[in-house]
This record gives sequence, structure tokens and C-alpha cells, in this order.
Amino acid sequence: MNLDDACRLSIEHLAAHGSSDITRESLEAALISAHKVDLMSEVRAKIRHGDVNNMGFKPIQYILTPKNRYVFDYRKAAIIDPLCLAKYTAIVLQAAPEIEKSRIPTSEKIVFSARFAPNDGALFDKSIGYGDWRERVKELANDSSCTYVVQCDIASFYDRINIHRVESTLLSIGLDKQIVSTLNSLLLLWSKKDSYGIPVGNAASRIVAEAALIDIDRYLIDAGVKFVRYVDDFRIFAPDLITAQRWMNLLTTRLFRDGLMLNTGKTKLYLADKDEDAAGASVDETPETIIRKVTKLTGGYNRVARSFIMPASDKYEAFLRIDIPQEIEVLEATGIPEFSGIQKLIISCLIQQRFDLLEKIAIICGEYLYSLEYFVDMLLKNSDVIPQQNKENITNHYAQLVLTSGFGALEWHQATLAKLLSSDGYFRKSALIHIVKAPAKDSVTYPSMIALEGLRGRLTREEFRTIREWFDRCDEWEKRRVISASIALPEDERKAWGRAIKPMLQADFLATKMVDNLIRGQEP
Repeated sequence: MNLDDACRLSIEHLAAHGSSDITRESLEAALISAHKVDLMSEVRAKIRHGDVNNMGFKPIQYILTPKNRYVFDYRKAAIIDPLCLAKYTAIVLQAAPEIEKSRIPTSEKIVFSARFAPNDGALFDKSIGYGDWRERVKELANDSSCTYVVQCDIASFYDRINIHRVESTLLSIGLDKQIVSTLNSLLLLWSKKDSYGIPVGNAASRIVAEAALIDIDRYLIDAGVKFVRYVDDFRIFAPDLITAQRWMNLLTTRLFRDGLMLNTGKTKLYLADKDEDAAGASVDETPETIIRKVTKLTGGYNRVARSFIMPASDKYEAFLRIDIPQEIEVLEATGIPEFSGIQKLIISCLIQQRFDLLEKIAIICGEYLYSLEYFVDMLLKNSDVIPQQNKENITNHYAQLVLTSGFGALEWHQATLAKLLSSDGYFRKSALIHIVKAPAKDSVTYPSMIALEGLRGRLTREEFRTIREWFDRCDEWEKRRVISASIALPEDERKAWGRAIKPMLQADFLATKMVDNLIRGQEP
């Protein structure tokens, strides 16, 4: 793909789908949409410099975000400056068609992740994905030739990708040396010359990650291993125990050559379960089986349900039979309850309309934080259903939790509560202002970003003037949101402030556009 097409597709993708598939940067998505043409020109001009050191790349922020249903299972998600991400994506897109050509064809039904097929701003083929991979796993496990299934994934995959190995792979498939050199220099810059690790949470890195596994996929096929893969998640289908162990040794040995290893804690060998769907068809549905099906829809590849989906009304009966107070006692007595147990109680409270008990579950979710994002999403989606007094009590509890000294170190969960406390029905201005004011030097500013978005249009002039005093110590993400919140000022005062801060923002393309609007008397 030539540079012009790559720049255009990069900007269109970011405008349509946002900067990240993990964090939420809605302000930047709106700014990218509003300034597409100028951004394309800026990205193209920077990349044409040829030298990464002259392309204006900035350091990355990182935030730990829950990866799985286990208590301490987190991934390090990247928060990349939007213009830097646009440039990174454009560089990768120049290589993407050749990378896709070199992968196992989709017709082989082996690799199901991030199949490059751009269309209307989307980069990947929507007709193939995680759900198709799961169905293929079932199909192969039910095949008469399969006796044993090996389930395994690569430990800390994105963090352990060897940048020089990626460079060698891209050169071996015939990519332009200048594109490969530019990408390699950028990844080394962001890794601080550590030679491994790519940023998690964006489409460009998904393409690079798939390139990193091209040689490993080919090796397994040449060795006769029967497998399927979704990102770093493998399933191997063996006719006997000896073959299963031999194929596992082949995969482990080949991964070692690239500096990768399997996550031994999640590696499982089990007998293939034949006709699983048919065997379970006559069994009455329990709350647990219903939850598993719903969670598959909401969790996807993240394996933890972040989005709340209510079961269909014909499934309510299973939840109406649950003794919620007794279940809460059992759950509290377990020490570290399973997420599915908390999930079952949340749904039961809604179906039985036991909103008083929902307050108890709010406290539990504030302690066992792997369930907090799911619970907050439920609160937002059911705001009109939950009585006002119960909402007040839950909101007060979480607002107080935000104010505690230790909670600020849990940045992802603090951002989750900032989202809740920004919303109608749960709004708490004082808690949001505390989140904006509190970050330490070593803290990621993502919670503050979400809080500032929630404060826009809800600040008095004096409250904004207080926040404005913190402007100089804000990072670029926060500064853009403070500028956005300046609608609290009268127009003339807003114009004057815009003229005063513009010289300090020359390195931030989007913030400069916002300030230009201020000076013209428009909303940022």
C-alpha cells in the first residue's frame, strides 16, 4: 500500500473506531473526524522525513487493565498520542497487504485473528473472528481423528514479541526495506531499546503481532501439527497422547527460538468432548449455563465480561428461584468469589427487583475489582429501572471510595468509577474534581481524562478557573480536555485564555486546532 493510501486509511480508521480497543478516548475521535484532511497532510509530511527521530513521536503512557476473570490477571494497555498512533498505523498499513498475503489463507480455517481486509474505515474482515474460531475448535474436537485437545497460549505475548525477529520476518516476505527499517526504529524507540514488546490495544499492533507468528504458523503446518489459532491462543487436536505431547514439544521449542514461551498455568490437556452440544441439549438450563452463554457474547476474546447483557425474558425463571440473601452469605464466606457468582447475583437482583440487595453487591464489587466494570455497566444501562434512593446510596458509596487514599493507585478501576460518576443519575462533581486534582507524578492520567470529560458543561466559571490553575502540570491528554471544558467561561474570557495558551501547545496538533476555535469564538 502506498503512503497516501495508508495515511488516508489510518485517519479514516481512527475517526470511525477510535484510538484504542481497550481505553476510551472519545474527544480525540471527534477531533480526528473534524480535521481529517489536515491530519492526513500532517501524518504524510512527518512520515516522509524518513527518520523516526524527526517524525515527532512521543512516549507512551501505560495502564494496567483486567485481562481475565482471575483476580491478578492484567495486561499493560498503551495510551498513545493520537497523532503518533495515526503515524504508527500508517507505517504499518504500508506493510499490511504483504503481511496478509504471507499468512495462512483464511480458506484453511486455521488462523482466525485480525485478517486484513479494509472496508469503510474498518481494517479487518468482519466475516471471520473469535466466534468462528470457537466453532472451528468444537468442530475439530468432535472429529473422529481427534482424541486429545491441547489448550495453550503464549505468556505475555505482546510484551515478549522480539522486535528484531519481526524485522527479519518482514524482510523475508519481501517488504520494502525502508518501511521495515522505519517500523523497526519506531518499535525500538518505544521499547526504550529493549528489543522486545509492542504497544497493546490498537489495530496496528494487531497486524504486527500476526506478522510475528507467520514463521511459527508455517513451522507447525510443515511439521504436520493439526491446530487452530486466535492471536496467541492455540488449540492442538491430536489422535493420541504421544502425538499430543510431541506436538506440544514442537510448539514450545519453536516459540523458544523467538524468545516466547507458553503460559504453563493455562496450558491444559484434555480428552476431546464429543457431541458436546447434543449431549447438553436435554439438560435444564441453570443460572450458570445461561450466564456462560451470555458471557460469551459480552466477554469475547478478553475472557472477562465488561459489558452487561440481560438474559432473555424466557430465562428469568432460573434466576427467580435463587435465594439472594443466602447466596450473598455463601459468596462472602468464600474469601475470593468467582466472577460468575457475582454475575449471577447481579442478574438475580434485577429480575427479582431486590434493589436493596444490589447495594450490598455494590460493596462487594468495590472490593473484588474484577467485577466492578461489569457492575458499573449494569448500573448505567439500568439507570431508569433502579429506584432513585438505591442509586443515591450506591453512588455515595463509590464517590467515597474514589476519595480514599489507596484507590487512586488502581487507575483502571478509578477510571471505571469516573465514568459512572460522570453519568446522569450518578453524577458527583466533587469526586470527579478530586480525580482530576489527585494524580501523582508516577500515575497514568487516564482516570483524570475520563473525569474531565464528565465535567464538561457542568462546571461553574469559578470551578473552571480553579481547574485551569492546574493546566501547566497537566499532560497533553488532560490539556485537551481542560480546553474542551472552557465552555464554562464567557466567550471573551475564553478567547483571551486561548490566545495566552496557544504558544505552549505547538507540539500538540489537535490541541492547537481546539485553541484556534477558542480564539475564533467557537466551541473547542
